[in-house]
Amino acid sequence: MPRHDSQRLLILGASTRAAAASAVRAGFDPLCADRFGDEDLRRIASVIAVDNDLHRTLEAVKRLPPTPWIYTGSLENDPKFIASVNERHLLLGNPREVLRKVRDPFWLERTLRAHDLHALRVRSVRSSDAYVRTDHRPDVGVRSTSERWLLKPTRGGGGCRITVWSGQALPTSERFHLQEQRLGTPMSALFIGRPDSAELIGICEQLIGPTFGAPTEFGYAGSIGPIAVSDRARELLQRLGDTLTREAQLRGQFGIDFILADDIPWLVELNPRYTASVEVLERAFGRALLAEHATACGHRTVRHGRIRERPALMRIIGKQIVYATRDLTAPSLDSLFERAGHTPESPLIADIPAPGSRISTGWPICTVFAEAESAEDCRKRLSSRSHAVFTEMKKP
Repeated sequence: MPRHDSQRLLILGASTRAAAASAVRAGFDPLCADRFGDEDLRRIASVIAVDNDLHRTLEAVKRLPPTPWIYTGSLENDPKFIASVNERHLLLGNPREVLRKVRDPFWLERTLRAHDLHALRVRSVRSSDAYVRTDHRPDVGVRSTSERWLLKPTRGGGGCRITVWSGQALPTSERFHLQEQRLGTPMSALFIGRPDSAELIGICEQLIGPTFGAPTEFGYAGSIGPIAVSDRARELLQRLGDTLTREAQLRGQFGIDFILADDIPWLVELNPRYTASVEVLERAFGRALLAEHATACGHRTVRHGRIRERPALMRIIGKQIVYATRDLTAPSLDSLFERAGHTPESPLIADIPAPGSRISTGWPICTVFAEAESAEDCRKRLSSRSHAVFTEMKKP
């Protein structure tokens, strides 16, 4: 078998810039393939030119020398692709057999209930006994009209294509399911899974929907953290992480999205990979989390532990995706926040498009960052920097 290069790390996904920055912090030399190929990614990583066709991406990466690799969102929805890459490259993460469990909402509900953990109800849109009953569907029964359900794609990501279901016709051409909607604060928790347990790294508040500029009602727009929660909520999150790690044999980084309501975390979905909140928590805690991920997956890295010491007073870090509200051409955004302390180690703007790039309505323009002493102040700074990007876009 060819010898794997312990320093090079292959990263595949829809967007790889954040993972590439984490890889550099961990002592890796990242080689990335994604659909954007942003300007700042090219400064820290080698970039493979690919398009959105996974088959052509597979052809490109199979020509590379055997290399350790990770995936980012939304490749967890294609276990077959991941298995194909594994024929050539060493996966530091969760393989196809794990994905088939944790990306199955029905498996998740059964597993949580079997361990006396709170679980949202899920229903198939295809079985006749699974339809949720509302005033709009009097033909299917007498359930309470106060119940709220979401219609979700089983192979989804980033909150796309999720709608509130109120009795409209259910889809038949794609795989969807219904999930009970629970009102509360959308949050995420990051774990590192090891053989018998999971380490809870940190908790973030998620910025969801048009309030934060996302183009869809449930679209992901950013994260703020670390967020403190009650002892009860933290204990339940730890139980969730430990249970899912043991039952699915999860290894390395994984995240759970959940709704926090009355100190109870209601799991929405599990992301068995590098997640959007990793770079937020890395900057907050000064930890090279991708090095810890690799170690948990049995791979040795150059750098372990902390990147740098944080001040005694922990501060809140936030990131927010700035989405285009109209079709536009990207100007140069590199110098936008230079006077505000923008540095390569702790950028205030990232995912920078090449000047002249065409960006369609609803697509991300870039990502902005902020640091503050409270989550509320962090949200305000993110909003201010998002507006600064829009102002720059309007300049001739």
